[in-house]
Amino acid sequence: MTEETIKDCSVADAFIALLADRGIDYFFANAGTDFTPLIEAFAKADTLGLPVPTPIAVPHENVAMALAMGYTMISGKPQVVMVHTNVGTANALCQILNTNRLNLPVIVAAGRTPFTEEGVAGGRSIDIHWTQEMFDQAGMVREAVKWDYELREAGQLEAVVDRAFNITNAEPQGPVYLTLPREVLATEISEFKYGPASQHANATPPHPDLNAIDQLAEIVANAENPVIVTTQSGRVPAAVEALADLAERFAIPVTQYRPRVMNLPTDHAMHMGYDPALLLDKADVIIAVECEVPWIPRLKKPNSDCVVAQIAADPLYSDAPHRGFRADFAITGIVDVSMRALLAALEARGAMAQDRVAARRSRIVEAGAALQKEWKNQLENMSSSQPIASAWLSHCLSNVVDDSAVIIRESPLDLRFVERRQPCTLFGGASGLGWGLGGAIGAKLANPDALVVATEGDGAYMFGNPVSAHYIAAAHDLPFLTVIFNNERWDAVGRATRAMYPNGYAVKSNAPPLTNLQPSPHFEKVVAASDGYGEKVEDPADVPAAFERALKAVTIDKRQAVLNVICGG
Repeated sequence: MTEETIKDCSVADAFIALLADRGIDYFFANAGTDFTPLIEAFAKADTLGLPVPTPIAVPHENVAMALAMGYTMISGKPQVVMVHTNVGTANALCQILNTNRLNLPVIVAAGRTPFTEEGVAGGRSIDIHWTQEMFDQAGMVREAVKWDYELREAGQLEAVVDRAFNITNAEPQGPVYLTLPREVLATEISEFKYGPASQHANATPPHPDLNAIDQLAEIVANAENPVIVTTQSGRVPAAVEALADLAERFAIPVTQYRPRVMNLPTDHAMHMGYDPALLLDKADVIIAVECEVPWIPRLKKPNSDCVVAQIAADPLYSDAPHRGFRADFAITGIVDVSMRALLAALEARGAMAQDRVAARRSRIVEAGAALQKEWKNQLENMSSSQPIASAWLSHCLSNVVDDSAVIIRESPLDLRFVERRQPCTLFGGASGLGWGLGGAIGAKLANPDALVVATEGDGAYMFGNPVSAHYIAAAHDLPFLTVIFNNERWDAVGRATRAMYPNGYAVKSNAPPLTNLQPSPHFEKVVAASDGYGEKVEDPADVPAAFERALKAVTIDKRQAVLNVICGG
């Protein structure tokens, strides 16, 4: 085993050198006084030409986390974010929660307020070093991360950093949290030796129990109406292909409930939209693949004799405090391997199932065509609606982007009218709003040649710290398009209230309390502060031309652009 040695360095020097060796390209950070050894280390590396991650100063922790999210969504590689002690952690918490639910590998590092009052390099030197200290800083994130630890001394560095990588990468992936006291970072050491990452190998991904797969295949082969339901099976391209092959070969319709990624190409013959309730009545087998919520129990349930299989890296979703969905099979396994195993087991039963599969294929293709016709009719009725219909805006966006464009969904983007055929070209959130702008910039950083579009509700846009986000995009030449679906309200909150109290006072109110966002700001002017292009759109007939102008700004002029589109439902 070959070791590398760094002579006469600080722990901060060693830390960033080790990150570079472990494949980290960027160091997304919102710095504070706890960062001083790291700032010195980055300056030293720059002067001496040493290999370290590129530091990116981000003016808000929410955006820093979102940058890492977007980058890892595209690259598949773990990322590192560092924030300022407890207050920076608090600002980052919303996106730590999102990262957890999206199963993204992110190492969240945080400074730890200096713990010595005198006599030690890096000790307390300003009043906030007393006021920012907590008894348990990591306590505020512990429920949202897979592991947390505080670096105690220089000799631990390699083992601790590699453990952070191992745990964030292990399936199901998710964030980890590492606190770094200033005194430890400032410690000078005569040498730092470290070995290759292979000495701390990542855990192999879970593979399914083939006996359980075989039993499930026997049931599916004899089923009349099996259904696949998924939310985020398509996090990696191999999983999209595996699911598509299984669905096509055995004519199993796929429905997606609030998808967080592109799970199945929209032109796939077995693509049956985004409402599982439409298929539950006749389903005799439901295969829920990486889908915490395959149906809403109070609205619609499977029949009592329907067999339900849950397949996921953690099919029990053990980090969910309460989850009561049925599971006749709970099969642990990553998606691509599990779908390939199920396909192979079904192929062994292909002859006995072929007539049933052929008849089902005919039914599903016919039902899919009817569904597409229904959507088309709805769209035609909305094309001239004013305020602009979200469906029409979604359709117009789909018409102007190609298959390789990356769409970030933090809006009422209507997926029925958005064509997506390539993996890793659609991403949504899972817990809290405010990640879309930074996520789009991170995606652009990971794939500079791609057109990246952030679709935002007006509330989500404000949550996303737009001044900070647009600053980062301008500072690092990362032009992207933001489309604001501006309905001048928090519509999700209003819809939930109307559903719960259909005959209540809020339904009869012209401006239900706590949901109204009028008067709406001129969002198109915010981007101008960072030399971007902004335009407000109110007429549905103007939408296609507005997209052309905005895309010219992004793709030709290399400026970020914002379309503030006044929308209805």
